[in-house]
Amino acid sequence: MKILGIVGSPHWKIGNTYQLVEGMLKEAEKMGAETEIVLLSELEINYCVGCGTCLTEGECPQEDDVKGLHEKMLKADGIVLGSPVYFLHVTAQMKTFIDRSFYLGHRPYPRGKYGASVAVYAGVGNVEWVAKYMNMVLRGIGVATVGKLCAFATKPGELNESAFEEASNLGRELVQAIKEKKEYPELDRTALKNLILRNKDFFTADYKYWKERGWID
Repeated sequence: MKILGIVGSPHWKIGNTYQLVEGMLKEAEKMGAETEIVLLSELEINYCVGCGTCLTEGECPQEDDVKGLHEKMLKADGIVLGSPVYFLHVTAQMKTFIDRSFYLGHRPYPRGKYGASVAVYAGVGNVEWVAKYMNMVLRGIGVATVGKLCAFATKPGELNESAFEEASNLGRELVQAIKEKKEYPELDRTALKNLILRNKDFFTADYKYWKERGWID
């Protein structure tokens, strides 16, 4: 069992978001999981330029670290997204990565992956919405979400013990979901299916992916 944490904080390992994701994964390790945390700020991730090549030909033409991270996600049984709240949303690092993962929303993983989100804020903005947004992204790419963790801190090192307890609980819940192959409600992809069918000459990679998996008759 492999669980991958993807952290969008620029504060490296001293950041509160990293600390909570680490807390989740340490608990998962106690239950037998192999874990890894990736810091987006340490990677080269270019902006999405909206060329559509990932939809028509299957891959992004940009040469950076995104492909390698997507490969790690493909091999993972669990995926955790973590970001502090910057001006009412995820950080620029996380949003840039999400934009570059756009094609996964068109070609989602089959059932079997589980995930969760972690969001930290300093008291301004809707932290629940930011965590929900990251879970929406995970669900969009085919990852069943088991929950989310929202915490308050104004600077590194200010998290209280209850936040770490929640992180441990969420880590256990994630491992249990993977082990038990828990069922969660499917995302309605009718609109996406119809879009691909109507434009299959453009969304060629998407159409082939859906056809091969029997999602399109």
